[in-house]
Amino acid sequence: MHITDRIAGRAPSGVEIEDLGYHSVGFLQNLQERPPYDRVVFVAGIRRGRPPGTVEAYRWEDEPPSPDVVQGYVGEAAVGMISLEGHMIVGRAFGGLPDDVRVVEVEPGPEGWGEGFSPEVEAALDAVEEAVWTSVRQ
Repeated sequence: MHITDRIAGRAPSGVEIEDLGYHSVGFLQNLQERPPYDRVVFVAGIRRGRPPGTVEAYRWEDEPPSPDVVQGYVGEAAVGMISLEGHMIVGRAFGGLPDDVRVVEVEPGPEGWGEGFSPEVEAALDAVEEAVWTSVRQ
C-alpha cells in the first residue's frame, strides 16, 4: 500500500492527494495547469543515514539554485529519473510551487525485492500520516 492510497480517503475538503511517481517536468506541467496552491506537502522515503523508520517533517526553505542545477534536474527528468529534490527545484524554478512547501520524510529500511515496505517503515506509517496531517493544518 502506498501512502497516497492510505491517506486519500481521509483527506479533508480542499486537500488533494497525488502520487508523484513521474518526472519533474511532468509534475511542473501538472501544477501549471491547475489553480495555484497555498501549500504543497511532499511525502517521500529518503535515505539520509538516519535509523530506518525515522520520520522528519519540515518546511522547505530553499536558496535559488543556479541555472546549471535546474538544468541538471530537467535533464534527469528527460531520462525518467524521479526525485524529491527534482520536483521541488524544478517546480520552484519555473513558478509552479507556492512559497509554502512542506516535506515529510521517512528513512527507508533495507532495500530488497518484493511488495510493501520494510518492517521499520511499516511501523512508522502512522507517524508519517500524522506528520502529513500536521503539515496540512499548520
